[in-house]
Amino acid sequence: MVKVRLENLTKRFGKVVAISKVNLTIRDGEFIVLLGPSGCGKTTTLRCIAGLEIPDEGKVFFGDQDVTLLPPK
Repeated sequence: MVKVRLENLTKRFGKVVAISKVNLTIRDGEFIVLLGPSGCGKTTTLRCIAGLEIPDEGKVFFGDQDVTLLPPK
């Protein structure tokens, strides 16, 4: 597994801001849990990491490679 890094990730749906300026680093071999109430952006964050949503701002990196605009496989 490679390091996953989010830099200033923001995603909006119309006027609704789903996630705002999220910064996160998940190191190789590390496990994390996203916790929060319904509607706080957990699924949107994961969908941006997976390439299922394109963020309005910010970048997603796998290792040192910017994968923000790559399609999901």
